[in-house]
Amino acid sequence: MSNGFHNRMVRVNLSTNQIKRETLPVNAVKNFMGGKGLGAFILTHELDSGIDPLGHENKIIVATGPLQGSVVPICGRYCIVTKSPLTGLFLDSHAGGFIGPELKFAGWDAIVIEGVAKSPCFLSIIDDDIQLKDGEHLKGLTTLDKEFALKEELGESKARIMSIGPAGENLVKFACVTSDSFRNIGRGGVGAVFGSKGLLAIAIKGSNKNLPVANEEKLKQLAKNLRERAAKGREVDHWIYQVGTPALVNFASQGDQIPVKNFQFGTVENPEEFGREAVEAHKTKKFPCYKCVIQCAHVFSDDYSFKDHEYHIAAVPEYETLGLIGTNCDVKFETVVEANYLLNKLGLDSISAGSACAFFMECSEKGLVPTEYTEEKIMFGDDKGLLSLIRKIAYREGVGELLAEGTRKTAEVFGQDSHKFAINVKGLDMAAWDPRGKLALGLSYATAAVGASHLRGWPSTSKLPKDEEVSPEIVRTMIESTDLKLVKDSLIICHFTHSIIPALDIEDTQALYEAVTGSSTNVVEIAQNIWSLTRYFNMREFKIHKNPAGVYDTLPHRILNEPLPTGSAAGSKAFISKEDFQQGLKYLYSMRRCKDDGDLTDHEVTRIENLVGI
Repeated sequence: MSNGFHNRMVRVNLSTNQIKRETLPVNAVKNFMGGKGLGAFILTHELDSGIDPLGHENKIIVATGPLQGSVVPICGRYCIVTKSPLTGLFLDSHAGGFIGPELKFAGWDAIVIEGVAKSPCFLSIIDDDIQLKDGEHLKGLTTLDKEFALKEELGESKARIMSIGPAGENLVKFACVTSDSFRNIGRGGVGAVFGSKGLLAIAIKGSNKNLPVANEEKLKQLAKNLRERAAKGREVDHWIYQVGTPALVNFASQGDQIPVKNFQFGTVENPEEFGREAVEAHKTKKFPCYKCVIQCAHVFSDDYSFKDHEYHIAAVPEYETLGLIGTNCDVKFETVVEANYLLNKLGLDSISAGSACAFFMECSEKGLVPTEYTEEKIMFGDDKGLLSLIRKIAYREGVGELLAEGTRKTAEVFGQDSHKFAINVKGLDMAAWDPRGKLALGLSYATAAVGASHLRGWPSTSKLPKDEEVSPEIVRTMIESTDLKLVKDSLIICHFTHSIIPALDIEDTQALYEAVTGSSTNVVEIAQNIWSLTRYFNMREFKIHKNPAGVYDTLPHRILNEPLPTGSAAGSKAFISKEDFQQGLKYLYSMRRCKDDGDLTDHEVTRIENLVGI
């Protein structure tokens, strides 16, 4: 048995209704840790390249790490890995709440889901009692109603439910999997993969809290230390303890990084109308993840008229939603609150949904909308139009049928150079942090396996891209940040541990890893394993399309070629020049065991194949 794990995973074949209990792959835990690394191992080992993400052959891996279910107070998360229907590439997406610990309490480290159900179903896991059940009665329900209905049906009020909404059932390419009312496995379309398989929900309830760990006393000491460091963060009134991520609105606007009108601008004139001040004008309460000492999530106490039922929760929008739905579409804060509730219950990624809506708004204003959709045109600032468009996307109605495919595909259909302001990388819409406001951040977006995620590494610098060329040292700091995130996503640890004092660093993760598993393997080397493995997965996909990996390591036209027009970053593009961008890529490739064109070196390919056993 591997410490930190029960050494058990359940494999569910929806085509045959077969449920198998299997041993966790030893090499996966040894070489790739858990969570994201575990999911990447299983997906790469079992999936043939070139398969349809929404077809029979794709798989869903629900994964935990060695710290879920332990005494460590920052691990209320879980991970899902699959092949993305939005990008056609590797995808890992993460959410907080209670699912990860609950799966461990049920005695399982991971779930592997394969095949396609003959009719809608849901999966019930109550300790060792695992059943596939008829889900016909759940069809068409929102995520909130599915969660409520399943708790009643199973007679388990404390069961944890993850479900898809109408967007997932309708195979919207950026549909979510939602749990605990508003915790979303959001990016890349995991909800559509669930929908394609006819799997509407998973219910989990566990009673076994005896997780085997290597050094229980050491782990307790580390957990105590983390609680004390979180207390220091509260003492200095760190923003995240007060209202959560909405406080970032002011920070991002001051740094010329907040998206405004489809990333045409990087500052907003009235950040207080979207950020901390806007939230504090309402009654809110904390809604923390399992055993969380940071407690960044908040929900409204206000009785909103747009809520369908009194048991529904209206969550305070996260910064990404305030940016992509709010300032990016130029609508009011109250509209973002309602849109956030709508997105959560329909099961839509707020980042891609906001990007799709803003793209359509810009096309509308520039007269680029094809004739068949002109009656649906909406302009920036159209609050009612935005809410209507979100519903159309979820139900694939009107222009929503096209926008549901994502901005990359929509731009291909619209044509007329609209691709120049379709803000995505590898098909994944860019998060609410404009890289034109931070030196070398564009490298992180361009090279992340999943596409333009803001959670794949940040360079340690306050400089602007217009002021300095990318240096090897700056790239090195970004790689260090990426490695820390890879380890955190595989242990699995909350992202917001930068808010404890001192902030959690790679040495902390090494100590936690050793205490829980008993292994002294260098976590930085495991991070490199995971980075190379996900790139290896994508390389196989690239080659099918007869494109070298490096072609995909790029940025949206607007971000590379159009300088910000206002703010302290006025005149700044993501890089001083295209040559600077290419040089930055070469620095990164050399540090990441890649050739100059971005492909892994032959030696690294062989090493990864040996680790995975392929």
